[in-house]
Amino acid sequence: MSVDSKSNQFTHSNVERRASIVYGSVGKQGLFVPKDFLHLGAQQEDSSEQNEHEPLLGLPNNQSTKPRRKSSVARELLQQERDILINNQIPCDETDDNNIALAFEDAVINKKIKKATPLNELVALVKSSIPLVMTFLLQNSLSTVSVFSVGHLGAAELAAVSMGAMTANISGYATIQGVSTALDTLCPQAFGAKKYHLVGEYMQKCIALNFVIIAPVLVIWVFFGGEILKHIIPDEDTAVFAGEYLFYLCPGIPAYIMFECGKRFLQAQGIYHISTIVLLFAAPCNLVMNLIFVKKFGFIGAPIAVSINYWIMFLGLLFSTLYISRKSDTDTPMKCWSSLSVRRAFLGWRNLVSLAIPGWIMLEAEFLAFEILTFMASYLGTRKLAAQAVGLTIASLTYQVPFAIGIASSTRIANYLGAGLGESAKTTTKVAICFGFVVSLLNFFTLYIFQMPIAELFTKDPKVIEIIHDIMWLVALMQISDSMNANSAGCLRGQGQTKIGGIVNLVSYYVIGIPMSIYLSFFSPWKGSLDGLWIGTTTALTIIAVVQTYCSLHVDFDYLCDQARKRTSESLLF
Repeated sequence: MSVDSKSNQFTHSNVERRASIVYGSVGKQGLFVPKDFLHLGAQQEDSSEQNEHEPLLGLPNNQSTKPRRKSSVARELLQQERDILINNQIPCDETDDNNIALAFEDAVINKKIKKATPLNELVALVKSSIPLVMTFLLQNSLSTVSVFSVGHLGAAELAAVSMGAMTANISGYATIQGVSTALDTLCPQAFGAKKYHLVGEYMQKCIALNFVIIAPVLVIWVFFGGEILKHIIPDEDTAVFAGEYLFYLCPGIPAYIMFECGKRFLQAQGIYHISTIVLLFAAPCNLVMNLIFVKKFGFIGAPIAVSINYWIMFLGLLFSTLYISRKSDTDTPMKCWSSLSVRRAFLGWRNLVSLAIPGWIMLEAEFLAFEILTFMASYLGTRKLAAQAVGLTIASLTYQVPFAIGIASSTRIANYLGAGLGESAKTTTKVAICFGFVVSLLNFFTLYIFQMPIAELFTKDPKVIEIIHDIMWLVALMQISDSMNANSAGCLRGQGQTKIGGIVNLVSYYVIGIPMSIYLSFFSPWKGSLDGLWIGTTTALTIIAVVQTYCSLHVDFDYLCDQARKRTSESLLF
């Protein structure tokens, strides 16, 4: 069966079957994409020969006569197609697989399926988020373990690791992650449009772009980091330690770049379990190395352990991806990899840069805002700086849960838009926002109830613990706004609207939040406490969450589908 390309782009074939859109695959608990329900193309051409100007959802070849595969994935897909037909009250013979496939195809072509159901989307997001939450918590534990291990050396060392991490976050991690957010839009949309080779090419281009940007930053860290920090941090010993932290962190940054981009390469295909497995091995290694290296080498043992661990993470991700591709001949991560081309990696950055810049601004604005607060805390005293470091570490850990939901939502929304299913993308956006709000309440109650036990995990200094206890109610309260911010930002990335996030982050933090924090902490009747820093931050996050949520829910999804079509149809060479 086929249709005219001008009237409809959907078709049905019995090959190139993948997992379903609603539930996770067996053993992967991964995200499945709208294209899985569209069954496009009977035979995939060699990716290097595909025309990048072809329609978004390629035109059908002759109908395949091969029987539908009876793998567990295919059976699960059939069940989901059956459920969707039933939910939409579309008649079909529930016992006949071929009838289900034809009825589903006819429903898509004639637009009888308007959107996915909220319940199905919720189930899919929960299943997708679980391995992502594990991944991000494990990844975030790398820096948390450093704070934990160094914190027991003393307040000065705890303050130093906080300042070193602050500098690394502002000038390094925020840049890498911000640039890499472009892949959260480009790769899932290319995958949803069945242009698999573009997924791999975008990843290579993003790695190259990150290397070009981060190279001068590493030079500064190595040769000038300590001296620069001496002019910024009031305590010289803290500045020296922080400079050493940056120096020993440098060798691991290239591996961190490749891991971040590789992780997004897999996430775009709905494959989340590989990075989780890698981190399940890497996180304990990081803990053991931290404990051993800090005991043997002192403060510098922490950044050395983190740097080594980044290479363990990257090599583990690479090995796992290649190993899986050899074990199976279908539905493998490497189907989105055509070949390594260094020359092409440094060409055709237009689409990438157009999304990377606002993505970088959005993340950099947030990273920098929080690190400015850490910097201001250094002028309130060493113990208050140490308490601020613990508070930010706790907030960062809890942030990983809504952030994981945001990533799952981003991928799913982008997949839908790439396949031209705007109504389903709209449903996913609504479900993601509601799901994120529930998680925000859970984070709030967890931190509020377990204030003292959490503080005592990080330090034994009673005065630092007392300060932490004083601000924990604010750290807990901030979770509601921060969670909504993470989820709405994920929706905007999936929709390709990162510019909105960039603008609202800049205005909220630097026009409202930070000035309020400075006033409350240094000039108001309550000056000298950390409370003002957290009140200003919470105010900014609340504004961001409200604006981003509104924008993500009130966008024209048909327009977003058109934008996705144009984006994946354009040549990468210009």
